[in-house]
Amino acid sequence: MTGIWHSMDKAERRTAEAAFVALSTLDGTAESASTRPSFGELWAFAAGEADMSDDLRQALDTDRRLAGDPDHLIERTALYRFPRVAAASSGAVETRDGEGFRIRLRPSRANLDHTYVSIEVAAELDEPPLALLAKGPGRWIKLPLPDAIDGVIQILVDSGSELVRALRDVHTEVYIR
Repeated sequence: MTGIWHSMDKAERRTAEAAFVALSTLDGTAESASTRPSFGELWAFAAGEADMSDDLRQALDTDRRLAGDPDHLIERTALYRFPRVAAASSGAVETRDGEGFRIRLRPSRANLDHTYVSIEVAAELDEPPLALLAKGPGRWIKLPLPDAIDGVIQILVDSGSELVRALRDVHTEVYIR
């Protein structure tokens, strides 16, 4: 776990988020004629509170100065980061292990078109995980997370989905926020 975010208590985090919202509002008013997304839109995605809009995705694809911002925000605020998997394996990744977390991909026995994404949480956290974010080839993928039951968060997704492909790719970095 990295960053100042993790050294803050809940009250300090709420204060920081309020400051980001205020700055975003100010940015939005100052740049109302601009098509550049506001910091608030970027923050909402990085914090797991909103999906990436088409406008934000387009801005990230075209503005080199903006392109690295989600990476920096997510890296600093994530509860946990799963770095790229060592490429020693010849097959696709089915499990990602990290300190306090494990992600497993299991095909559904009932329907092979579906895959279970299971996230095992080893310890009680101050705040429950809200989203899983994966940086696939050139783009971010976000999956909102339901509450854990007995330390496990389980989601059923399409086996051919962009998320499953990204999680199986050794080059994908995964964050839990």
